[in-house]
Amino acid sequence: MIMLRNHIALILCLCAMLFTGCKEEATFNDKTLAEFSNSVKPEDIRHHIAVLADDSLKGRLPGTPQYKQAMEYVANKYKEFGISPIGDSEGSTYYQTLTLRKSVVKNEQSYMVLNEKDTLQVGEDYFFTGNANEILTEFSGELVIAGFGVQASEYGFDDFENLDVKGKIVAIFSGAPSSLPASERAYFSNTNTKITTLDNLGAKGILFVTAPGGRGNFKGSYNRMSQRGINSVLLPNGTALGRSNFGNMAFGGYFNWSSLTKLTGITEEDWKDYSEKGNTLKQPTNIVHLNGKVVTTLSQFESANVLGLLEGEELKDEYIVHTAHLDHVGIGRPINGDSIYNGAHDNASGISAMIEIARLYSKLPSKPKRSVIFAAVTAEEMGLLGSKYLAVNPPVAQEKIIANVNTDMPTLIAPMLSVEPLGAEQSSIMSVVERATKQLDLRIDPDHMPEQVRFVRSDNLNFVLEGIPALRMKYGLKTETSETGLDSIINDFTKNHYHKPSDELRDGMFNFDAAKTYVRLQFMNSYLINVSEEQPTWNEDSFFRKFKK
Repeated sequence: MIMLRNHIALILCLCAMLFTGCKEEATFNDKTLAEFSNSVKPEDIRHHIAVLADDSLKGRLPGTPQYKQAMEYVANKYKEFGISPIGDSEGSTYYQTLTLRKSVVKNEQSYMVLNEKDTLQVGEDYFFTGNANEILTEFSGELVIAGFGVQASEYGFDDFENLDVKGKIVAIFSGAPSSLPASERAYFSNTNTKITTLDNLGAKGILFVTAPGGRGNFKGSYNRMSQRGINSVLLPNGTALGRSNFGNMAFGGYFNWSSLTKLTGITEEDWKDYSEKGNTLKQPTNIVHLNGKVVTTLSQFESANVLGLLEGEELKDEYIVHTAHLDHVGIGRPINGDSIYNGAHDNASGISAMIEIARLYSKLPSKPKRSVIFAAVTAEEMGLLGSKYLAVNPPVAQEKIIANVNTDMPTLIAPMLSVEPLGAEQSSIMSVVERATKQLDLRIDPDHMPEQVRFVRSDNLNFVLEGIPALRMKYGLKTETSETGLDSIINDFTKNHYHKPSDELRDGMFNFDAAKTYVRLQFMNSYLINVSEEQPTWNEDSFFRKFKK
């Protein structure tokens, strides 16, 4: 009996060597955590993508039966792993149902008139975006130009310092000043930020303009908006959130750069003097008066976030939220005879990664310290709407959510040798990333294209705006033959496959060893946050610290 007891003690001792400490929840050290995560199978990731990006799901457009199929697939995986539902009806379902409101402008009944005599041409000079709150609005006012529409006096930049926009129609350009730090530039580039700024200043209406060399295509945007409209999400109290809520302003829309130059006299040289040299942007040489009417049709449909809960132990009332968007853009303009926009990279790959992270959590020898919510969110492609609803209306107390780990289009095309942890530099999360990447022999790179403001173009933004530290992990540029060689590969994908039918599962489009590395990294990041003695905190000098509640 004594010998048997000794054998049992030895076995327990050997098992304990994998872990540190003797707490009720087992805690890996960094090395054993990396070893544990190595159980991820590339073929499992491939299988999830194959299902979610299959033609039969027709691009996973929210509101369609095919999107519901995708929801069911994720929910069944949660159930398979023993992850509990935490959706509607006090957590009796995996689905957090929400209502989306579609606003489509009736262009044939709407108009814009210049100086009360010349009717401007919709689709050539301008187009309106639907208003989530009004089916009919009329407007009249003077047009002024407010540059980027940025009010950031704390950084020495304020487009409104000498410009009164109250009661006026304001044209603003996409983007933000390159002189701003990357995070601040990202925030002030955001469409909703600009709408809120102008609404607070009492503007009558807002017209977005894509400046020369900027991102966006006027004609393409008009065609998409005319066909699909613009969406918002309704909170339980009926408040509409999204880019179609203009507050007290009468309308929103877009103006063509070439038309703006004709009407106001502004030139490309004027734009460069302003955007590159910091000179004051001149106003129209003559008073430009605009009046018009916007007629909008409103319709509503339901979609849902798919939410699963893995309950923690010691601090089970604190939560880490994993997000990845489940939706894509559905069926669109045929290219080479194919009209199904499968969204394999965007974002079947992200959902697949989150599913495998959930599997790893479910295999832990005991519960983690904190609870984890896995959220396959809807309507990201419609303006980050599903995550907006989740962030402001979570199934748990919002103040108990300590971090968001977001996976959106990791673009796993080549071996992963370096990464860009977007947003990590803003908080203590960076220390976690440094530990995880060290174990996986990954280099940490800075954001190689800050002008793309990628940190605020995904679902993590909505958690940041609620004061919650967040991480969006993206690929780095290092390849086996070059320090920046992945750049050309990604540029090719962006140009030829992003938001096109060719973003599908086929030879040469994925590297599943990279996908495994990505899953391991994100799991390790999450787990190290989970078992930390302290919650993640914003850095003292972080711009996003201002949103902490």
